[in-house]
Amino acid sequence: MSHSKGAGHDDLSQAENEAWWLVFLGFRPQSGNHHVLGRETFLAPVRWDENAWPVVNRNGTVDLYMDTPTLPLQPFEDPDYNTSFNESQLGYEWNYLRNPVKENYVLNPEEGHLILKTSPVSLNDSGSPTFLSRRQQHMEFSATTHMNLFGAQKNDEAGITLFMDNDSHYDLFVRQKNSNERVLVLRYRLGNLMYEAKEIEIDPEAVYLRLEGDRENYSFAYSVDGENYRTIDKMDVKYLSSETAGGFTGVVIGMFAKSQNENSKGFGKFYEFKYIPKE
Repeated sequence: MSHSKGAGHDDLSQAENEAWWLVFLGFRPQSGNHHVLGRETFLAPVRWDENAWPVVNRNGTVDLYMDTPTLPLQPFEDPDYNTSFNESQLGYEWNYLRNPVKENYVLNPEEGHLILKTSPVSLNDSGSPTFLSRRQQHMEFSATTHMNLFGAQKNDEAGITLFMDNDSHYDLFVRQKNSNERVLVLRYRLGNLMYEAKEIEIDPEAVYLRLEGDRENYSFAYSVDGENYRTIDKMDVKYLSSETAGGFTGVVIGMFAKSQNENSKGFGKFYEFKYIPKE
């Protein structure tokens, strides 16, 4: 049986059938006692014994799956985790980092793409980079984007990232190395350590970037045709966990664009984003 761990902020509530429930925040551990999904809302049954404290889930512990008479079920439509950027506005699952510079984000639903203009604010800075993300909601998943980099100056970047905070993120991106050459780069930011694990020469065409996660590792791959992917590397999930990096909001998967200076006219063009749960 998989367990969750409570994080407090409990509320007791009584249903119409007089059953008692506890609503609280908790997290799902993985890779030992690490977690990367942030705090989540849990619901657990409660029993009141005479002249005693309430008992949660029969024995005082909480499981991900609890055998108990349930509340009336409310069906929900299966979420659509994918976008081809052909909607008139982005869904509520998308997040900026701090207060966005709105002119750096251009959604073109007619042509089906999203433009992220480069900014000198990087993912390491405390300002607001050109960065759009959605939450990692599953321990096992894949996330793929199809993108290209246009109008770039030397060292302009655009790509995808697993982002916990300014000091803790894994980035897979296209970099303009010089006027005639661009490379695919895999970079890790772990506290004070910044490490570029791989640099791969690629053609100046659109590329597919893929992140995959399981309970122990994130892995990174790319493709030029969207079908045949080449694995680049993998890295432990625990270095982005709350226990290692701090914080409690969890990892997000983001697209970003970054320049060396504010005069760059570079931009990343993203044609789709696919998030696929594997659990």
